[in-house]
Amino acid sequence: MNRIRTILFNLRQSNKYAISNPINFEEKWSFNATGIQLFSFISIFCLIIGVLFTFLALKGPFSSYLTKNDVTLDRTNLEIQHQKIISLTQRINEQEAYILSIKKIISGDVIEDSLDQNIPETQPINTTKIQTERTENETKLSEKVKDDLRTNPKRRKKSTIQFFVEPVTGVISQEFEINNHPGLDIVTTKDKTVLACLSGTVIYSGYTQKDGFVLILDHANGYISVYKHTKTVLKKLGSKVQMSDPIAIVGNTGENTSGPHLHFELWYNQSAVNPKDYMNFK
Repeated sequence: MNRIRTILFNLRQSNKYAISNPINFEEKWSFNATGIQLFSFISIFCLIIGVLFTFLALKGPFSSYLTKNDVTLDRTNLEIQHQKIISLTQRINEQEAYILSIKKIISGDVIEDSLDQNIPETQPINTTKIQTERTENETKLSEKVKDDLRTNPKRRKKSTIQFFVEPVTGVISQEFEINNHPGLDIVTTKDKTVLACLSGTVIYSGYTQKDGFVLILDHANGYISVYKHTKTVLKKLGSKVQMSDPIAIVGNTGENTSGPHLHFELWYNQSAVNPKDYMNFK
């Protein structure tokens, strides 16, 4: 207790603080202050220096080195944004290609192969050396063709295709309607494999915002099949497929869907037909 009193007494005592020349001890500057006054002055001075340093750190020219700039993105975020831009660009290109393919299908245009433009020139043929007399086999073939032409046109079939394979089996949640819904919605097991209903060629394989992953096959005799909302497609543009080949996985992609199912369309001679007239989905 006495020690505390001694300390407080010394702090109240006025002392002289001076700066002098160390060679001749000439006094240059001095002031009188108690210990409490000196401590208060030092505390206020340190506080002012701290506030000034904090202000310079946050608002001064070195703030970018001491604080994190919220506008600056790190490398990881930049790479993620770059991948999103590439993905969106690819989807836009695929959607444009899909729309162009559908327009060509509906209008009946034939997609020309670029290889046809490089057909070599044909050599002239000497017709004097060609044997023009009809052989016995050619005569028989000619008679058979004539018999086929005499067949009653009403008995001819519209298409030589007689059998289709169901792409999936399941419950039909939405029926075919020529104007509003030119296909069937088939609810089936999640991640079930989608099969090609007939052999053909892939004329579109990609993603659209509306229908998700879409695959379109061109078959013989004017038939085209469309598979929408798949989880992923297994075939690329131009691929040849056989009947019952796996071509996609049932999914729930695109905006026009509310659950895992397959939207399946069948077109004949540029007109949508009811797939139930050709196959059984149960």
